[in-house]
Amino acid sequence: MHLTKEQANLQLIMNIEQSAIKDKGPVIAYYSSSVRLCALCGFLFVFFAVVNSLYANSDDRVAAGGSAIIFGDKKDIARDKAVNDAFRRAIEQVVGVMVNTEIAVKNSDLLHDKIYSQHFRFIKNFAVTEERTEKDKLILKIVANININDLEKDLDEIGLHTRKYEKPKFLLLVSEQNVINDKPSAWWDSSSAAGRGIVEDILIRRLKEKGFTLVNHQSIITVIKSDPALSQYLDINLSGDTALTLASMGEADMIVMGQAVVKECPSIKDTTLHSCQANISFRIVNADNDETIASVYASAVAAHVDPFTGGSEALKKAAAEMTDKLVTHIPAKWQRRTGITNSIRLLISGLDPVNMPDFKRFLNENISGIVEIYDRNYRYGTAILDMSVTGSVKDSAEGLNNKTFNSGVVQVSSSIGNVISIKILKM
Repeated sequence: MHLTKEQANLQLIMNIEQSAIKDKGPVIAYYSSSVRLCALCGFLFVFFAVVNSLYANSDDRVAAGGSAIIFGDKKDIARDKAVNDAFRRAIEQVVGVMVNTEIAVKNSDLLHDKIYSQHFRFIKNFAVTEERTEKDKLILKIVANININDLEKDLDEIGLHTRKYEKPKFLLLVSEQNVINDKPSAWWDSSSAAGRGIVEDILIRRLKEKGFTLVNHQSIITVIKSDPALSQYLDINLSGDTALTLASMGEADMIVMGQAVVKECPSIKDTTLHSCQANISFRIVNADNDETIASVYASAVAAHVDPFTGGSEALKKAAAEMTDKLVTHIPAKWQRRTGITNSIRLLISGLDPVNMPDFKRFLNENISGIVEIYDRNYRYGTAILDMSVTGSVKDSAEGLNNKTFNSGVVQVSSSIGNVISIKILKM
């Protein structure tokens, strides 16, 4: 199999590395011990290019673990096998996202022969982030940049067409005001008599037709009614934190929030028709971290003898245009999220600072796909950690809840946006 220039350079660096690290103990990063050798061999430029590219684009970064048995004193051979095992697992993770599970199971032999056995072709570059030995086994973790385009192409060539990532689940937070209304209305605002408007009705119907899932407003309203404290934050102009709280209640992936407003234009000359213009402005938000993914606008004009009817027709036209724009913007933006690292903040109460190293090991054992963990703060008995993970916030929270840590039990008290609050309760 012909290797690209980048792959050949990476293989060369690995070969040089293997000859240099024999019997020198654990290696935290493969590249750290090969700098001097690369310089001596004239490959310093290649080395830094590889390292820089590892961190320059985090969109395709995947964390994976590998292991191998150490036979005799040949630790270097075991390390090489463990890295290759991690390579394969990394590619399996990405394939698991791209290909439907049932199809992957039915074609496991084909995937092994054409994809997994050639995993090195899809690894742009990598770094070993952790290495340890347990009896006669060498265990390590890597972070690798995956060549997604080549992997997609090879999957398509063998007939396993990629599913291009799952469609997100939406929460619609849209206020609406027609020409005769003195203020906007919205389904979450108890002072609004109209409830859900024309724009939301059209968006829900058309998005469902295109295969998208939407949060049922009624399920959130039921929770709101049982929590009077939350109701005080539910006015027309929702804050970002409140929107994230509502999204968490509905397990939404994305929030579409904004307003639809109709204004009456001058009457059409020599007629009794009233011209009405509907303007819709939306912000598409990542429900994990309040990141604005896109801002979308649509407008339409309609004329009618009755201004309210004209405004309603303009809203319908603008909503139809907005649906098409949302469908265009969302898939491309949503693809970027799969396989990338997500940032999660942990708020931990009940953790003694001296136990922090043990707790980090606990996190690595119970949350899959951790790339890095950062200490941020410890104040008033609460520790703050930031994690970079390849999984979702929901999966991370479920991985921690009700797990035993030292002599206590970890309990997830809340998970809102990209923030998970946990308590360590003494048993």
